[in-house]
Amino acid sequence: TFETNLTLPYLFKSPLGLDLMLRIFKRDSSFTTVNQSAKLNYQINSKHKISAGVLNLQSNNLLQDISTSSIFDYKTSYYALGYQFLNRSSSNLLFPITSFTNLEYNFGKRKQTNAEEKQYLISIDAFKIFNLDQKNSIYIRVNSSILNSKTYFENELLRFGGINSIRGFEENSINASRLGVLASEYRYQLSPSLYVHTIIDAGYFETPIVSDQKLYGFGFGFGLLTDAG
Repeated sequence: TFETNLTLPYLFKSPLGLDLMLRIFKRDSSFTTVNQSAKLNYQINSKHKISAGVLNLQSNNLLQDISTSSIFDYKTSYYALGYQFLNRSSSNLLFPITSFTNLEYNFGKRKQTNAEEKQYLISIDAFKIFNLDQKNSIYIRVNSSILNSKTYFENELLRFGGINSIRGFEENSINASRLGVLASEYRYQLSPSLYVHTIIDAGYFETPIVSDQKLYGFGFGFGLLTDAG
């Protein structure tokens, strides 16, 4: 996966800003998918922001010599609407964001050869830190997405698993048309730049073939604040 993001806030000293994104994903020698988006956002205040824009996806089947019925060349164009809530903390450099919510609704069409099909994609990503005292806290994150379509291609399904979704599974190793992940941590801050934490994650996903699949992840880890981040 290669991903780059560019944010240009307060254009011409106004509440308007511009978000640009490019993501290139390649799975082995099966397929590649390129996501490009451009969104215009409006900063309501320091915590709330709304956005609107376009999202384009193009995927190519690399298995030209192998007969497959699940991976196809296609192009998808979405109109995107979004809302973001961001609450920062000025007193804790280790946890600079105490709560975050990002909602997105995308609707459009998928084009394949001479066929078109309407689709919509809804996603929510939110987390909050509950401070028990100066050193103890609980972190809760919810991540859910739904891709609605009459038919599905393997190379357009949602991909999750790994450090940014449900931990304990290989990165982007699970395909789904619907998914939900609840990630939780108990955190103990050892110093202003170091903390240790537990990992208790639970996930749910559906595919066009199989429904009601459940996943669980357990573990522990630590976080360290350095000059690089």
